[in-house]
Amino acid sequence: MKKSFLNVITLALVLINLILTVLLTFSLVSTSQKTDDFISKIAGIIDLDVGTTSTGATHSDSTTVGIGDLEVIDVKLSDGTTKITISLLDDAGKVHQSMVSVALSLNKNSKDYTKLRANVDNGMNLIVSEVNKVVSSYSFNVVLSNKANMEQQILTYLQDTMFQSDIVYSVSFTGLVVQ
Repeated sequence: MKKSFLNVITLALVLINLILTVLLTFSLVSTSQKTDDFISKIAGIIDLDVGTTSTGATHSDSTTVGIGDLEVIDVKLSDGTTKITISLLDDAGKVHQSMVSVALSLNKNSKDYTKLRANVDNGMNLIVSEVNKVVSSYSFNVVLSNKANMEQQILTYLQDTMFQSDIVYSVSFTGLVVQ
């Protein structure tokens, strides 16, 4: 009788162990999936490649261009300065000033590069105007947190409207100061 009672206790402990193992497995799998999603989001924010195609805010397609194939130029005002001063309103209606310096990365491998390169220099006033329009559309309180959105808006305008080409690979704010 003792032997049979020990077998029943052993069987009960084995079943409890099996149930706890299943619960532990399901809880670890869901936690690891959440952790993986979290790490992917963080890597996407800092623009790391984690095995997926890049959807960065500063270039329009997933093809990458080597640094040697890029020409970086500063957006300049008509007087040759690179700092664009823009007025911003805060939520209370008070006027603030911001200074923005913008750099364009031109794709030397673009099929339109030789044809449009001179147009980039000639169109600097229009580019400055677009930068002014995009940055001033944001309020003083949110302008710094929307830097990537502003860069993407300017890039989309340059690629789709102004040049109708992929000659402009990226737009970068090299300096953004608000006061």
